[in-house]
Amino acid sequence: MDAAGAIIVLIFVITIISSSTGGRISIPGLGGGQATVPIYTNLNVDAIPDPTFISVAGENQQANIEKFILKYNKNTSYWNANLMSASMVKYGSIYNVNPKLVCALIARESAFNSKSISSSGAVGLGQLMPATASALEVEDRYDPEQNIMGTTRYMKFLLDKWKSHPQQVTLALASYLEGHSAISRNGGYSTKSKSYAEDIIRIYWKI
Repeated sequence: MDAAGAIIVLIFVITIISSSTGGRISIPGLGGGQATVPIYTNLNVDAIPDPTFISVAGENQQANIEKFILKYNKNTSYWNANLMSASMVKYGSIYNVNPKLVCALIARESAFNSKSISSSGAVGLGQLMPATASALEVEDRYDPEQNIMGTTRYMKFLLDKWKSHPQQVTLALASYLEGHSAISRNGGYSTKSKSYAEDIIRIYWKI
């Protein structure tokens, strides 16, 4: 076989391998080898939110969040919307997490229903699992303020986990859904997590 023929065969083999893995690639800082799930460098959103509280400290966050909650879930009372919005700003300030990002996450997880229970046993506004809640010192997952504290604290942990990565916010949101250990182990996040992160970011820009 001449050199030109060898190159054609090589290109054919690479094409077959790429198609069989769905074009999966390794990503810096994740796993270190061939990714076992797809990697997405571009989300279907206009812009990625800033994750910190400091970046949005100049606006009336509580009023904006409260108004959004009442519009998003019309069954929520003004008292509950006020409690939730105040808690998001309070714990966002404590943990330096953008409270509107937490609000968007909770909207996606439970639609602001503090009694929400998933089929997997996740409970409350941020849909906390028992072990996660325990690690976050949340005694009552149904309690809105405790749940928001735990959700914000967990987001802080995940954001810190990926703080040196260009996809910090996306990876933190994907980790909330499928676990940061799974993303590290697999070298990326799944199609489901991509859609999940996009949903939350789209909600964020409506607050």
